[in-house]
Amino acid sequence: MTLYSKGTIGNDSQVAFRLSGSYDLPKEIRIAGAFIANSGYPYQSLFTITRAAAALQGVNLTRASQTVFLSERGDERFPSVKTADVRISRTFRIGSRRITPDINFFNIGNAAPIVNLTTGVGSTYLAPAEILAPRIIRVGFSVDF
Repeated sequence: MTLYSKGTIGNDSQVAFRLSGSYDLPKEIRIAGAFIANSGYPYQSLFTITRAAAALQGVNLTRASQTVFLSERGDERFPSVKTADVRISRTFRIGSRRITPDINFFNIGNAAPIVNLTTGVGSTYLAPAEILAPRIIRVGFSVDF
């Protein structure tokens, strides 16, 4: 048997796309943005059987429980994730200092794909455990002196 015969451990995305840029408008106003699109990360459904449950089926386990993967890695995937962020800022000069207030909009489309779920077979099988963070608006500033 070879090392990592089931593939690498961790997340992979069949398609990953990122587009970002910024543009300087008149009066030192800057607008910047990013669009990110990834195909869904893989997950594997699994079933955990205990020694007692296996004994009822005539199977003797040497461990207290055994986890069995029900699918190959990559056969099941989360939904694709697409999100866009925008930042607007303007620099003000006061003497030798620069003050730059900004406003950031994260996940402006308020996309909410599932990014984690319960993969163990049971009463909560495939129940969403986490979705993409909601739309967030952050206001801030920086001072250069």
